[in-house]
Amino acid sequence: MAKAYDIMYLEDAMSSIGAMMDYAVNSCGEELSSFYGRFISSGIARMIFCANPRYIAGCSGVELAETVARRTGKELPKAEPLIDIGSPEYWAGWTLAYISWFLSMDFEVLHVRGVGIEDIHRRYPTLHEADLSKSVNFARSRIEQYLRSYNPLKTARTTAGMTQKELAEASGISLRSIRAYEQGQLSLRNAESETASTLSRILGCPASHLI
Repeated sequence: MAKAYDIMYLEDAMSSIGAMMDYAVNSCGEELSSFYGRFISSGIARMIFCANPRYIAGCSGVELAETVARRTGKELPKAEPLIDIGSPEYWAGWTLAYISWFLSMDFEVLHVRGVGIEDIHRRYPTLHEADLSKSVNFARSRIEQYLRSYNPLKTARTTAGMTQKELAEASGISLRSIRAYEQGQLSLRNAESETASTLSRILGCPASHLI
């Protein structure tokens, strides 16, 4: 499997993200999952995944935390930058950086697929002394669980704010068929192309997303 970026940047990314989370939570009093969400929404998580040298190797964890805070409109309080590399928060950020690199999956996608900061943080007691492969295996199992339950038609429909009945009426496709597609009893991949095209037009997404 191709990795997200060259291994030469990995140690810097892991230590910086670990330090960022430890500093934000334990020095500045930020809530763990809230600050991690700000890390993602700030765009910095994506820049690290894309190996932007300014962020992946050019910033300390404290500088990353302050940049995340500034970009998301809430400055951090002034605090002594004492980084505890043994804290659960440091370990969670450090481990997520490795998982993101190893699986070549950015932080936002991992979060959506059930591998967020809280999911890793809760595994600190059992995994922090284990080989990182154990954390990767945990992440893979969560992602597989998510993908088994994921239904693109249902996701697109709920995003569009429509009920199954409303979608059936708007598309001319029977309610029974809509339910069968969402429950995996029928596959849009095997349906007539016009069916997927009609649904995609109503839901405002490419037909390929539904298939």
